[in-house]
Amino acid sequence: MDTTATEHRAAAAVVDRLWRAYAPYQRGRYAFNDLTSMLSLLVLARFVESVRAADGDFVRQWDRALAEARIGVSPLMDLRAAIASAGGHAGFPVPALRDAGFPSGDEQSDDVPWIAAFLAALDERPTPIEAGLAEVGELLVERLVQESAYPSGEFHTPPTLARLLVELAAPRPGDRILDPACGSGSLLAAAVQRAAGPGRVDGASFEAFATNRGNLQLAMMNLAVHGVERPAVRASDALTQFETQGNRLFDRVVSNPPFNQRIENIGRARWPFGRPPESSANFAWLQLAWSRLSENGIATIIMPRAAAWSPGREAEIRRAMIAEGALLGVIALPANLFPQTSVPVDVWLLARKKSRHLPDGEANAVLFVDAGRLGTRAPRQSHVLTAKDRERISSRVHEWLDSPRATHDEPGFSRSVPEAEILGNDGSLDPRQYVHSEDRPTTAPDLRRMLDDLVRGAGAASNSGFDLETGLSTCEQLTSTGSEPPREPLGRVLSGSVAGAPEEPTPGRLLAGPSGSLVRAEDYVDSGGIPVVMPKDLTGHGFDPDSTRAISERQAEDLGRFRLREGDVVLARRGELGRCAVVRAEQDGWICGTGCFVLRPPAWLDADYFAAYLRSAEARAWLDGHSTGSTTLKTISLDVLAELPVALPDLGTQQAIAVMMRQLDEHERLLREQLALTAKIRQGALTGFFLR
Repeated sequence: MDTTATEHRAAAAVVDRLWRAYAPYQRGRYAFNDLTSMLSLLVLARFVESVRAADGDFVRQWDRALAEARIGVSPLMDLRAAIASAGGHAGFPVPALRDAGFPSGDEQSDDVPWIAAFLAALDERPTPIEAGLAEVGELLVERLVQESAYPSGEFHTPPTLARLLVELAAPRPGDRILDPACGSGSLLAAAVQRAAGPGRVDGASFEAFATNRGNLQLAMMNLAVHGVERPAVRASDALTQFETQGNRLFDRVVSNPPFNQRIENIGRARWPFGRPPESSANFAWLQLAWSRLSENGIATIIMPRAAAWSPGREAEIRRAMIAEGALLGVIALPANLFPQTSVPVDVWLLARKKSRHLPDGEANAVLFVDAGRLGTRAPRQSHVLTAKDRERISSRVHEWLDSPRATHDEPGFSRSVPEAEILGNDGSLDPRQYVHSEDRPTTAPDLRRMLDDLVRGAGAASNSGFDLETGLSTCEQLTSTGSEPPREPLGRVLSGSVAGAPEEPTPGRLLAGPSGSLVRAEDYVDSGGIPVVMPKDLTGHGFDPDSTRAISERQAEDLGRFRLREGDVVLARRGELGRCAVVRAEQDGWICGTGCFVLRPPAWLDADYFAAYLRSAEARAWLDGHSTGSTTLKTISLDVLAELPVALPDLGTQQAIAVMMRQLDEHERLLREQLALTAKIRQGALTGFFLR
């Protein structure tokens, strides 16, 4: 089940604290190994607190490690002793914790600095246990995926997508659940939260395999954080699992297997629906999942979009699956759901015996859902399916399972399709082929009205040109001395420690927006609320009210330090560096979002001049030259930004330049409106003449 907004904010704040402790030491490290160690520490911390009253050597060793971390002394010796001692306790959930990726270096190891900092942050209030250990663990994994330079591959299924698969499968307490390609274990972790009752969860109820041995320890610790006792994860591929499956069957299979994986000698097994091509194991994973289901079992499997329509041998397998009644439905999802790839995916719903899940006489149809337009996406981030989106998808599926005939098709979203129609389309399972949108009537544009608007706009642009000429003359007079203004680092400018500043200046402010874990896509509200400014909302002339999204007033109160004030300057910290806007009265009280900086100029620095300088070619060149990241996604850090040289003419000159820049912005806006209106008239001309 999803956590409440309050619980999430508490966990996000803890993760933000833990990550800030770790981040200074991240460069050059393989962060996935460190993540395994972080989760190990969370498991150990929870166990120590659960048995603290009984005392024991590991309790004292843990407390001593925390004390050592707080004063900067290496805690590794006491940590390893605590792990060894706790591992021998009958109630310890992961006896093999020593082998689960925890650093084993000496006291001079490179692991010492980050572990000491992480432990010290772990010991602050609220602790991860108080904030909810499972949620903290999930957000730690998400934070690493967002900020690590390493590709995630099979490693990670985003939590909202994991929840969707589990909601579709609807596991119940006591169900036996399998993930044959578990990555970091996030799908099984979501299943635990859905199906488990109070207390610990028996690891025997879950079976997990990973195709990448590097994920074994991480997945095991992730499951332990979510309350699975004695979790076990093994390495295996689809072919080996199919050949050695034995008699153990499962009530639910959930998986996000690696796409288009090559498997040698795939023909040596007798596949129930036909031999998959060696070049792509997609249909090996699908057949493996189906073969491991009990008679009442259901599987939800993520597949690349191409698996729904690929020709040749894969089309033959699809037709065989339909004829056997193995397929309940296919759901098309949006693109960009995964970090580092834009590949769109589908969810396949399989049943070992379809007739066990549908009413008598109604098992000859397949449900198709086109959810490609659902979800939300912040700039430079993955697409996210909100709780409302997931509810819409899963409720439609479960309504259909109750009775396909009684569930009406929803144009543009879902349709129940007879198997005969699918077989007539050569077994194509692309939902977009079967789910049709309602036609929308076309209306003719009012060309005469648009032409009148164009003439009026031309007059306004002409008047704006005269104002611009006056402003330019004023600036030329004020800067006619020919001497360049001094340049001072931005940090010194904001602190007031530069020549010409008042003796007791009111300092400015420089602050980075909150991390992504503090403001999730699911936190945005459909109406009302407090807008959150992201880089996409900065237009160069202000803020785009149509693109900004909002969070609740209650959540905004928790983010008070990020509230904007009239006269602040919001600057993009990634992407197009130098993109910024000045906060006006209309934006007072909004929130500076992820991916932005908020700069509060001191009284002797004009905000509009400051913004104009940040947009200038000089400032942009400096920012580009000092940025990190790829050429398509440049990033500037807070410390580096503080070194940006800022040209500082006197306040009167600043104000004159600011006036001229506002005039330029207004003139450009008028001209853009004219161009857009001209293009609209051109596009609508034929329709306007012939459609009456």
